[in-house]
Amino acid sequence: MAREVNQSPAERAEEIVRRLRGVVAVRVVPTPEGDIDVVHVLGQADRSPKLIAIDVVSALAAELDVQLDARQVRVAALRPEEQASPVPQARLKFVGLSVSVVRGNAEVKVHLEDRGMLYEGIASGPGVPRTRLSLVAQATMRAVEVFLRAQGLLVFEGVGVHTVGDHEVAVVTVTLAGGDQETLAGASVVRDDPREAVVRAVLAAVNRPISWLSAHR
Repeated sequence: MAREVNQSPAERAEEIVRRLRGVVAVRVVPTPEGDIDVVHVLGQADRSPKLIAIDVVSALAAELDVQLDARQVRVAALRPEEQASPVPQARLKFVGLSVSVVRGNAEVKVHLEDRGMLYEGIASGPGVPRTRLSLVAQATMRAVEVFLRAQGLLVFEGVGVHTVGDHEVAVVTVTLAGGDQETLAGASVVRDDPREAVVRAVLAAVNRPISWLSAHR
């Protein structure tokens, strides 16, 4: 009982939705105030996404007295051939990065690609060298969110380049928003440009959790 008292609305909603018929996985994105903003659901192939969405809205209204608009529930259905392996693979690829500095303020743009479509993420801040890698990581996260259509899903924690053996390695930590507040880490060997390694480290960190979220595209 103590655990229920300490749970956030997003955590309680995830537990409720996870019990519904046809639900494989769920991730609730809260508002800044902690209310329920968007519910992402991965559903089984033999259950209609529309019916799952109706179940989600009804269950949260009945058990939490939360009234959601149908557009706040986004259901991705597995294809029949994916039913035995419910985690589809994300295909995001890094294709470009640009940095501009105007009057001491830096703007970083990162471009990711999936099946011919480009997704741009932008981050800006002080143009001092110590912030450049942080801006690159944040721009990459924004591009991932554009791909997922899920603003505020990823929270930047930290980035650094470290020497491991004979190599420099970029390491990034990211928090996945939601009830569990899961912290993710990714790493990539620096080959030519540390900024490009940071982009790849972010993609390595978020690859697994976004693999099923990407299915709703």
